[in-house]
Amino acid sequence: MAGKLGRLKPHDPATHPRLRLGNYLTAYPAAPALVDYISAVNAWPMYGNDTIGDCTVAAAGHMIQAWTRYGQGATVTISEADVIAAYSAVSGYVPGRPSTDQGAVMQDVLSYWRKTGIGGHKILGYAEVDLRNAAELKAAMDLFGHVYLGINCPDTALDQFDDGQPWDVESGAEIEGGHAIDWGYAETGANHEVITWGAVEEMTPAFLAKYGEEAWVVLSQEWINAAGSNPEGLNVAALNADFTAMTGQPGPFPVQPEPSPEPPAPIPQPVPVPPSPGPDPSVAADVALADAVRAWLVVNGYPPSK
Repeated sequence: MAGKLGRLKPHDPATHPRLRLGNYLTAYPAAPALVDYISAVNAWPMYGNDTIGDCTVAAAGHMIQAWTRYGQGATVTISEADVIAAYSAVSGYVPGRPSTDQGAVMQDVLSYWRKTGIGGHKILGYAEVDLRNAAELKAAMDLFGHVYLGINCPDTALDQFDDGQPWDVESGAEIEGGHAIDWGYAETGANHEVITWGAVEEMTPAFLAKYGEEAWVVLSQEWINAAGSNPEGLNVAALNADFTAMTGQPGPFPVQPEPSPEPPAPIPQPVPVPPSPGPDPSVAADVALADAVRAWLVVNGYPPSK
């Protein structure tokens, strides 16, 4: 059954600056036609989102599951207590006091996730994605695997979920509230797939275009191990520089070191040629002695024999 909503309206960028992914895409990489970063996770917990409006943190828990499964080879599922603790820290929710269950802003959850962590898992950083730019969205999914998505949820989506139908646009729908979900890189036909309320739900492109309000890419070391520390098409150096300018902290995004240049080929040294051996001194002395003896014999009337 459909659970609770709990995503509050985004902050004004004038008061809450953010990095924007489009500023750092040097190119839109050609994404594969079929990618699946969802189906290998066997179960998606509800994380309390059936009774409280903690969808902003429940979606984070689902992203941790996918990253660890596809980046580390084994699914890590944080506990419901971890999710509720993070939701309480961000929103002020007090378990057992329904009046304090007011939801949370996605950017606040992202900031807490980076600085403090959720269930022992910290992220490196995050950047906003332009939901109206199809190429940027595709690149975001290709480079980061999952997108942290915020929608204005219509009442018809609750019924569609309960009936096992894809989220789609219906006439006469009214907005029930804001909802945060994990949009994973997997597609069924023309539809997208999201994880919400403990299940995988299909979402049509028309639904996303009408009800999507905000989207963020989240960079995790657990995912980087699968995707590469410096994906092609992402200007990580500029991303780090702007992060430092905005926060005053060192850029957290890992940069793949440039390959070491090949050392110059050694200059071949000439092989020394040993000097030709001179005449043997002892032989030269014998020749000189023989010549002197011959000369003496001639002078003294004794011609030497030939």
